[in-house]
Amino acid sequence: MDTVICRNCGNKFTGKYCNICGEKAYDEKDRSVMHLVGEGLHFITHFEGTFLTTLKSVLFKPGQLSEDYCNGIRKRYFKPLSFFLMLVIIYLLFPLFNGLNQILYAHMQQSVYGKFATKEVTKIIATGKIDYDTLADAFHHKAEQISKFLLFILIPVMACFSWLLGYRKRSLYYDHFIFSIEAVSVLILWGFLICPVILFSISPLLPADFFETELYTGIIMGGGFAIFVATAARRFFNFKRWYSMLYALLYTFCLMLFVQFVYKLILFYIAIHLVKV
Repeated sequence: MDTVICRNCGNKFTGKYCNICGEKAYDEKDRSVMHLVGEGLHFITHFEGTFLTTLKSVLFKPGQLSEDYCNGIRKRYFKPLSFFLMLVIIYLLFPLFNGLNQILYAHMQQSVYGKFATKEVTKIIATGKIDYDTLADAFHHKAEQISKFLLFILIPVMACFSWLLGYRKRSLYYDHFIFSIEAVSVLILWGFLICPVILFSISPLLPADFFETELYTGIIMGGGFAIFVATAARRFFNFKRWYSMLYALLYTFCLMLFVQFVYKLILFYIAIHLVKV
């Protein structure tokens, strides 16, 4: 077999792949259009297969993805973090609810940081370069994009909380991080994609004021999420049934508190300072 010099690192090797950096030894067949098309088709079929397998597992076997991934069974699945990012992109492209985003006025009325938000808004308007309506509109468009990607901060925070409740079963923070990726992915999948479709499809049957308050939608979204967490926690941590339910309630409650008082404050602060005046 001929010796090949790697064009990436200069290493001499035999075979198809460099044993130092992994670069492939390309020949004339690899430089054909058909080879390029073949690579594209392979990516699409591989992507579709692993993504749908992961989606099916998350929806119908909560906690299985986390358990398999932490136990070294990974080939069949989309990488958990990549799966989360893909859901964020889908949510970004097809927003049905404001989700965790809210209008500027709602931030100013917030019970914890409302005074701070009002002070920041007043300071900007006082410059005379922008009025409130224009600022509110610009803020909404800016926050709408930021809120989706800012969802990532929920993962390490909830992983810490999960570790506090389940370290006796899973001592590695890594395991709780993977579990929280799956949980936050379900928050997006159920709360901001599936649930809105269901609610809007049956909206004629709902009370007239159903969508005017976050209470009803919050109960449905939070309830569905808690059921998922309880089921997933029982499989992943091997908790007893009663502790899985307690874990799920505490996990969901902690998530809601963090979102309401910390996540939204961070979102407001970033968005309001990115608005061009």
